[in-house]
Amino acid sequence: MAFRFGDFVLDPRTGSLTGPEGPVALRRQAFRLAEVLLEHAPELLDRDTLLDAVWGHDALSPNVLPQTISELRHALGDDAHAPRYIETLHRRGYRMVCAVERIDPGTPSAAAGTTPGISEPTAQRPRWRLPAVVGIVIAALLSSAYWWQRDAHWRWLHVETIPEIRRLIETDLVAAWRLAHAARQRAPDDPVLEQLWLDVSLPVTLTSEPEGATVAVRGYRDEADWLALGRTPLHDVRLPLTMLRFRVDLADHAPIEVAPSVLPAPDAFRLHAADEAPEDMVFVPAGPVRYLLVPAELPDFWIDRHEVSNRDYLRFVEDGGYRRPEFWRHPAIEDGRELAWEELIARLVDSTGLPGPATWALGTFPEGEGDHPVAGVSWYEAAAYAEWAGKSLPTVFHWWRAAGLGIAQVANFSDILAASNFAGRGTVPRGSLGGLGPYGTYDMAGNVAEWCANPAGERRHILGGGWADNAYQFRDFDAQPALERRPGFGFRLVKQATPVDEGLLAEVLFPTRELAPPVDDITFGHFARMFDYDPAPLDAVVEEIDDSHHAWRRERVSFSAGYPGERVILQLLLPRRSQPPYQTVVHFPGGDALMLADSREAGLLQVEPFLRSGRAVAYPVYRGTFERRVQMPPGPLAARSLLVQQVKDLRRTLDYLASRDDIDNDRLAFHGLSYGGWRAPFVLAVEDRFRMAMIMSAGLSAAPLPPEVALHNYLPRVTLPVLLISGRDDFNFPYEQSQRPFFELLGTPDAYKRHVALPWGHLPPGYTEVVRELLDWTDRWLGPVSAVALAARDGGEASE
Repeated sequence: MAFRFGDFVLDPRTGSLTGPEGPVALRRQAFRLAEVLLEHAPELLDRDTLLDAVWGHDALSPNVLPQTISELRHALGDDAHAPRYIETLHRRGYRMVCAVERIDPGTPSAAAGTTPGISEPTAQRPRWRLPAVVGIVIAALLSSAYWWQRDAHWRWLHVETIPEIRRLIETDLVAAWRLAHAARQRAPDDPVLEQLWLDVSLPVTLTSEPEGATVAVRGYRDEADWLALGRTPLHDVRLPLTMLRFRVDLADHAPIEVAPSVLPAPDAFRLHAADEAPEDMVFVPAGPVRYLLVPAELPDFWIDRHEVSNRDYLRFVEDGGYRRPEFWRHPAIEDGRELAWEELIARLVDSTGLPGPATWALGTFPEGEGDHPVAGVSWYEAAAYAEWAGKSLPTVFHWWRAAGLGIAQVANFSDILAASNFAGRGTVPRGSLGGLGPYGTYDMAGNVAEWCANPAGERRHILGGGWADNAYQFRDFDAQPALERRPGFGFRLVKQATPVDEGLLAEVLFPTRELAPPVDDITFGHFARMFDYDPAPLDAVVEEIDDSHHAWRRERVSFSAGYPGERVILQLLLPRRSQPPYQTVVHFPGGDALMLADSREAGLLQVEPFLRSGRAVAYPVYRGTFERRVQMPPGPLAARSLLVQQVKDLRRTLDYLASRDDIDNDRLAFHGLSYGGWRAPFVLAVEDRFRMAMIMSAGLSAAPLPPEVALHNYLPRVTLPVLLISGRDDFNFPYEQSQRPFFELLGTPDAYKRHVALPWGHLPPGYTEVVRELLDWTDRWLGPVSAVALAARDGGEASE
């Protein structure tokens, strides 16, 4: 006997479920659950009855029932909120609500979608023959093997692999990405796995010059094998949002190993014939850079892969470097007085009075330290060595660009600091700690601070920090007396095809910038009115509903914007674990929103903790992001216009949420990350419908801005509770110069604001501490999600 219900036929004899588009795959337990419900239709079956009938004594927990109900609904295209097949009655059980017919599967009418027929009893007992019996036994064995295999596959994916990916996301994004990458080869269409894949990765296009290079990748501090990605060009390859190493190979070319940022878009990998590359130097392509707010445009250049070593410097000494005035082109100035060359050389001696670095003795380096960077040299010694070597000291612009700072690719991660020699006891062999830079340099962070060409008064810039310094000094601006010979002072050199532009060698002074006082309330009132709009109908339309995820439902809604000719798109994610009205977190995303062309491709890693705690998430597609990206002209007026439109989009989103009965509009929270975190003060200073805010990876901008969009005019007007989470080693918003002033300028009373600075860069490498802080803050200011609501939903739709 088979069962016809709606567009489907379930045949227990063959273990098949057939729909209008053909066979539908189900796990063994899901099939058995459907069979039990159909056998008893339209009877209501409670949880214990179903657990006993389907799992017997093997159920791992009562939650397997709602999970399997969810799986069954997904296979049938059913909706828990408007069921066509399976209905949930709160705390009572489940039942089939559609018409169910018992049919003979052997009749032609048994096929799904045909006119039903009623089977008639046969007049004669069938004559069983041995071949038929053998065939039935074989079919039964094959069917059992099929279902066992399907069940094993489901358990591997949903009981072992997906939970392990979620665990790894908390601590090791690369390992989570690797596991998800491998799992997708075996289970390419699982909706839960696909969402996790979106959560842990972003699409990136990798190119090379020349094309056809093989690209492999691994985590920045990984010892795992390289994972081959393919040959360039590689379009929309999804990579984890963390720091990575790339190995790029091409026949007849020197291979490269680099650790670039790939956001917002990576540079092409540049490969050179083996005989073109200068020995132990790496290539840095032409491009813009900004140092101390001073912009510069650089040509292609080469920079030493490593700092100059003791062994290298000894060759200079033995070649008469301290006896040959032609290498000492720069006048030595001290307290405004120029030193005679003989007086200068008399000072530049080692601990035993022989010519050489201050850290040497008897005219040579300490035993066993030939491959350590030379240390204890003045700027003048570094410049003389450069003359002897036929290279030059880098300008601050060359050095800054080679380190991956002040360029278009955003330095989101600070993994290089943990792989560098800071706060140590002395120098270490070059490259031994693995501190790889974006173009293939080693040890630009730590080991020795590196002299640069540019003066700052009588001082010379020296960058990167040394072994005795703290890690944050990697991206600090510094200048020291040119005659200083500390044990942590060294250098590396550059080479370019054309002479260095004199403008790049000019003096670079440290700016003194003090924030102007915030504008008065009347002036700020004029600023705030930029973000207002006239009342107008929302004209809201639910464009799509995605019910494929077991933990939440996704509605895609559009409504009229607060400015002419546009509609705001909203992804509204509603948790299955609680009941309405939902506490709701409104999210403003980071830079991925500027890269992805479709918000459906956005990961939910940043907001999933709220969903799993029983809260809804409103995720607007703001003007300029995702499918609403626009080509904005450069300049402050265009930037201001976009900011105003984005704030209006968010306020219009709150208008829409107020129109829904399933949203608790008295318990709304703001959550902004990076790009969205920097915009948070503009929102929070003019919008009073939020109960609290959570801001990640934000701070004051170093660039001067017009007063109507200057953060220091908005931060004092933010008075609601605020949690600021940041990385103490953030290269984009440095802790002392950017994060602390941002936090201290908030108008929120001290008791109601909290700054958590964790040991990472702009974005976290793991999320355990972040999730704990976010959920603690949310529970504190919105209140925990009602235990009654959670229990009610867990009793019916838990984990669906």
